Amino acid sequence: MRAFAFHVLLVATSCLVIGMPVRAEIYKFVDDNGFVTYTNMPRPGVKAQVVIPDTLSGSTSKGLTSTSTPKSTRSNKQISTPGYFPRVDTGTQRKRDDMRRQLLEEEMSGERRNLAAAQAAFSAGSRRPGADLKSLMDSVRLHEKNIEMLTKELSRIR
Repeated sequence: MRAFAFHVLLVATSCLVIGMPVRAEIYKFVDDNGFVTYTNMPRPGVKAQVVIPDTLSGSTSKGLTSTSTPKSTRSNKQISTPGYFPRVDTGTQRKRDDMRRQLLEEEMSGERRNLAAAQAAFSAGSRRPGADLKSLMDSVRLHEKNIEMLTKELSRIR
């Protein structure tokens, strides 16, 4: 009977611990060079701007710079961005998207070169006795998968 009571107590305690909400504040630090760092840890001796306040404790922050606007998800559901969430202007976001697109395209060209090399190695290996065809084919599949994922990411950029 004691074992049963212990297990019931253990399960009840586990449910309480699992069900507790997570609380955190996100801080923004800007150094002398203008480099911005976001963290959940305040830095001693440095004045931080609370970007995302701990909403559970009801704390608010000064200097919040954004407004709540609806955003569209890929499933066309409308969600609302919290008012305290940092936002950037359209021009800055466009520059970031352009830079991301350029990086992904460079990565894509590298993956295409790697795929061609892997296919050539597989072709050459298939003519050699004792070649490890499985690892050569795995390499080809890896680069094909990488190209597929890069194509998907590129299609998501506005």
